[in-house]
Amino acid sequence: MFRFLLGNSRWVLFFSVCAGLISGLSSAGLIAVINMALGNEKNTLVLLGWCFAGLCGLLLVARIISAFLLMRLGQDVIFDLRLKLSRQILQVSFSRLQKVGPARILACLTQDIATLAEAFQWLPMLCVNAAIILGCLLYLGWLSSALLILVLFSILVGVIGFRLIETRALHSLTMAREYDDALYGHFRSLTQGVKELKLHELRRNAFFSECLEADAKSYRRQYIKGISFYILAGNWGNSLFYLSIGTVLFLLPYGQEVIVKFAQVVELDVAVLPIWPAMKPDVLRGYCLTILYMISPLAAFVEGLPLLAKGNIALKKIEGLGKDSREPELAKPGESLEFSHQVVLNLMGVTHQYSKEGEDRPFTLGPVDLTLQPGEVVFLTGGNGSGKTTLALLMVGLYMPEQGIIRLGEQCITKANREEYRQQFSAVFSDFYLFDSLLGFHGNELDAEARAYLACLQLDHKVQIEHGEFSTLDLSQGQRKRLALLVAYLEDRPFYLFDEWAADQDPIFKKIFYTEILPALKDKGKTVIVISHDEQYFHVADRCFRLEDGQLSEISVV
Repeated sequence: MFRFLLGNSRWVLFFSVCAGLISGLSSAGLIAVINMALGNEKNTLVLLGWCFAGLCGLLLVARIISAFLLMRLGQDVIFDLRLKLSRQILQVSFSRLQKVGPARILACLTQDIATLAEAFQWLPMLCVNAAIILGCLLYLGWLSSALLILVLFSILVGVIGFRLIETRALHSLTMAREYDDALYGHFRSLTQGVKELKLHELRRNAFFSECLEADAKSYRRQYIKGISFYILAGNWGNSLFYLSIGTVLFLLPYGQEVIVKFAQVVELDVAVLPIWPAMKPDVLRGYCLTILYMISPLAAFVEGLPLLAKGNIALKKIEGLGKDSREPELAKPGESLEFSHQVVLNLMGVTHQYSKEGEDRPFTLGPVDLTLQPGEVVFLTGGNGSGKTTLALLMVGLYMPEQGIIRLGEQCITKANREEYRQQFSAVFSDFYLFDSLLGFHGNELDAEARAYLACLQLDHKVQIEHGEFSTLDLSQGQRKRLALLVAYLEDRPFYLFDEWAADQDPIFKKIFYTEILPALKDKGKTVIVISHDEQYFHVADRCFRLEDGQLSEISVV
């Protein structure tokens, strides 16, 4: 995590760490002043008092500066990370997004970002506590090098034990994070499939117990296991400090007497034996005060490590999503498309392959050869799973063909110009999403134009538009599709795609769609692709195609 911060704002991190170090050294200085004040004469108390006040002021200012800088740095990083991740999601290819899955994306945007924000908020205290521990160690070295060696040995033993325990803790927390992804998928199923769950008791019970409850229990088990290891590791470290105090005050003096008596019995020279040096009372007092003072920041430091570990896991998840998403699709300068609104779209030998659930062999669409003329209405029909939506996604540029060429006018569509190519299409998919405002539109007459379309689509009694915002989206599916059609109207692009748009319309408006709306778009010179099963309206099309097992063939429109 520090490596990530270092790469984003190293100077702010540098100054905040320096302020934290000053804070830690000030804390160690306070311990030294207190220790001297307890053992010195009254004539030095005034000077020590001024030193105490100065160190308190320095400690306060340094802590405030360090905490503020790290807090600001953490929030800036979270802000940048949210925008960067959202931008990556918008830039990634549609097929890659489908492979990643909405549950993982949602978990990264919500849970992982929140976990990382919490970890960053704890970083100021981490730096302050680390600085206090460092300052205390420096003071111990000033008191006695032997005491410092003993404490460093205790810390080394503690770190080794901590790392051994932490390895298991990290494994458990990583597993818990994987179950968190699964839970987000179940929550999505719970909210979107609530009607189906309510209508089928056995399905509802199985979903709750076998999916949601099972993964929730697994998450709880792994999380408790991971945090328990951290609790064990933290208390292990604290116990070593108490043990070091007991060693200096009781064990070493007693052990030294035993060694001297043993040497006298066996007639050995005491000078060659490893004798612990005698400690003055003020040194022992300073040692005990320092160790006791270190225990609190050390405990806080260790208690925050699980949060830091979860933050690192979240950061790896976010960076992993970013790696999956690195497929820049913006057009390069000089590679933009140049064409008029009256342009021919050609698909030549286009194929696309993907794996269908429950089948061993991948499904192959094509090769497809298709030419779409300006002002032409083309119907596309076929059975479920025949490849209709896949072909539509290829035509609008959301999929790239494995083989073959898509040509718009005289220009071939590549990764370099695919983004601009997609801007020539307006589409209403079967699983469309409707925004609550007209985003990306400009003009003073936008509301008036939208209200005119609302009247044509017989929605003016349900929805109002003010400053480009819809008054409500609480509509039936058919009415929501009409609202999506309104947005497509306003986009006014050369190509229109309707994926089973009429499936949710009543018979009256279905007839309006086929006999009035499509001819009106044709008269404007728009190229219209309609995925439909309404054979009674096939005569409206200029041409009609059927897809069977990925193979496209033209059929009669009569």
